[in-house]
Formats: sequence, structure tokens, C-alpha cells
Amino acid sequence: MDGRRRRAGRWLRSERAVPTALVVAVLLVAAGTLLYDVVAVRAGGQARPWRRELSQQLATRHLDDPWVLGIAGGAVVLGLLLLWLAFARGLRGWLALEPRGAAIHRRAVAALIARRAQQRPDVHSWQVKVGRRRTRVTLTGTTDPAGAERELRAELARVPLAAPHRLDVRTRAVHERHHRRELAELEPPR
Repeated sequence: MDGRRRRAGRWLRSERAVPTALVVAVLLVAAGTLLYDVVAVRAGGQARPWRRELSQQLATRHLDDPWVLGIAGGAVVLGLLLLWLAFARGLRGWLALEPRGAAIHRRAVAALIARRAQQRPDVHSWQVKVGRRRTRVTLTGTTDPAGAERELRAELARVPLAAPHRLDVRTRAVHERHHRRELAELEPPR
């Protein structure tokens, strides 16, 4: 059961997962083939015919040759693809839910917990940070820590998260510089 819940966070797959796997597989095969041939030559064997042909072509063709320009263009496209894969948004902002394939944004979970904290009359301000495996809540006011943690834990339990999620609640005394935060700051984007 615990192993199944631990794997549950892997249900979500980013749009970039398949292109990344394909690019990595192609690069590994190409690098492995080239490395194998280099090691074979260093060990006293002969280079493969494709490598001899490639070396000869690179030595005889000019930079303005269409083949050289085409290979350079392909390298640029591959580089741009790798950059896109590196900077494309993933699913780190989302948490997997129990119905397989469903997800909830971290900001939505933060808004739920913040609403619950706002309902307590002895809480003057709050800060909610939802991570992938843990939620940290800092409450400022004269609130009872055990009661606040119990309420917030019950609110978090209403969200059917697929993987175990920890809740850390901290309380601080009231200071004059603290003001009540607007709930609109914690609303999820539309």
C-alpha cells in the first residue's frame, strides 16, 4: 500500500516527457555508437566504414556546401528543441489526486488552507506554502496551535491527494507590523 501511494505522484506526465525521452534515446544511441567505434580504433581495430566516410567528407567539403549547411541546420534545430525541453513548463506546480490522472494546482490547495485559517478569529495573519510533499503554514496571532493544526489538517484531508502530504503548522505571537493578508493573493490563477 505504501509503495503504491509513493508511486502515485508519478501519475502526472508533462507534455515534454515523451519528446524528452525520444531526444535522450537518440542522443544516447548516437553517443554510444561513436564511443564504441572510438574505443575499437584505440584498441587496435579499424574504424567503421561510416566513420571513415564521415571523416573524409568533413575533410573535403567546404563550409558553404549544402550538406554541411543542412547538418548545421539540423544541429541548430536539435539545440532549439533541447532548449524548449529545458524551459517548457512542467507539472511541478500540480499535485496528483486520487482518481488517476486528476490534479490540483498548489495555489488552489494554499487558498483552501488560507480560507480555513482566515475563519479563525484569533488568527491575524497567515502564510501558506504548498510544496510537492509538504505544506507549511505560519499563523500569527493568539491562536491555539493544536486546535489550528487540527482544523487545517482536516481541511487538507478533504483534498484527495494521491501521495502522502505532510502539514507543518507554526504559530507566532502578534506584532504591530503584521497585517491581515488579502485572500485574493492566494486565489489560483484563472
